[in-house]
Amino acid sequence: MDTAQLNLRSLYLLSSGLDSDFREQLEAAVLDCKQRPSLAEKREITLRLTITPHPMDPDDVLIQPVTTRKTPARKNEPIRARRTGQNQLQFDFQEQDL
Repeated sequence: MDTAQLNLRSLYLLSSGLDSDFREQLEAAVLDCKQRPSLAEKREITLRLTITPHPMDPDDVLIQPVTTRKTPARKNEPIRARRTGQNQLQFDFQEQDL
């Protein structure tokens, strides 16, 4: 087993899947920008390290890396719905060619 000092250069060594997970999140954010270029809102990728005391050794800690991505929600126009006599909702729509 090898040992490394934790810093930005060695971060990818924390977990075998961390590097590929980060790349996948980055590629998905870039793809979303390409697919929705008119949406100027930012896409975010976060790499978070959660550090907690080791339960068996007070000199050690447990480090858990977590990669997340935020993508702006798809916005749709509001659709008017009417309440029926049975307290259900109904709305009008037009079928679109697929």
